[in-house]
Amino acid sequence: MACRDALRGVKVEDVMRPCGIFVASNDLVTKARAVMRATGLKSLPVIDNGRLSGIVTIKEVMRVTSTRSNIAVSGIMSPFKLVATPSMSLVDLARQMVDLDVSDVPVVKSSSDRTVVGVVRLDDVLVQISGRIPPASKVEEIMVTDVVTCEPDDEISKIWDLMEKTHCSGLPVVRYDKRRKKRQALGMITRSDIIRSGTIRLSEESDKGRFRTPPKVKSVMRTPAIVVSPQTSINTAVDLMLEKKIGRLAVVSDGDLVGVVSRSDIIRFACR
Repeated sequence: MACRDALRGVKVEDVMRPCGIFVASNDLVTKARAVMRATGLKSLPVIDNGRLSGIVTIKEVMRVTSTRSNIAVSGIMSPFKLVATPSMSLVDLARQMVDLDVSDVPVVKSSSDRTVVGVVRLDDVLVQISGRIPPASKVEEIMVTDVVTCEPDDEISKIWDLMEKTHCSGLPVVRYDKRRKKRQALGMITRSDIIRSGTIRLSEESDKGRFRTPPKVKSVMRTPAIVVSPQTSINTAVDLMLEKKIGRLAVVSDGDLVGVVSRSDIIRFACR
C-alpha cells in the first residue's frame, strides 16, 4: 500500500514528542489519579531519575479505593507492554500499538539505556497518515459494524465496566427510535471523558452507596455526535479526527448508526 510504503522511511525520532507527563514510583496513587483526571490519560509512565521504571494505568489506580490514600505508585505499577527507541520504524511501532491496544508509548535511548527521551501517541501516527491513504478508500471498508452502544441514562460505573469487558475506549450514545427502528447517534462517551469528569469509581464503591444518585452517561457524554457516512473517504475521516481531537467517529446512514471507525482501525488499514 502507498501509505505504508511512504511511512517506511519515517522513524520514531521524527515524530516523538517530549514526555512531560509522568509520575515517580514514590508518588502516591492519589497524585496519579489527579494527573489522569487533569489530562484524561488512561496510563502514565513511571520515571525515576530520568529512567523508565514502569507504567501505571487507570485500571490499577481505580482499584485503590478513595479511603486508601497512602499507597505509592510502586505498589501498583507494572512493566510496559511496549517501549520504543528513536531509530525504530514508525510503521512497525504503529502496528504493535494497535495490536496491543496501546495509545501512548515511551521512547528510551536504546534497549540497554532506559533513559526516557520522548513519547509517541496514536495521534502522532495519524498525523503522518493524513493525506496518504488512496482517495478511493472509504470508511465502509474499515468500520466496525458490530457496535457496542450505551444510552444517556446508563450509569457511568456500568458503562466503564462494559468498556473494560469489550475493550472499547469509547461508545456511541444512542436513542432507539422504535417507530423507525433506527439508532439515533446522540453523542460519544470515552474513557478519557469519564476520567476527566472525576465520576469514575469501581462498581463496588457505587454499589456500596458512595453515590446517592450514581452519575449517568448524559452528565459526561460529548454532544452532538460527530458523524461520517459509510461513503466518506478515510482521508476525510482522518482530518476530522485531527481537527476535533477525537479518537473515533460514529458512522451514520439515513439517520441510523451503522458503524464506528476509530484511529486504530485507520492505522491498521494504513500500515497493513
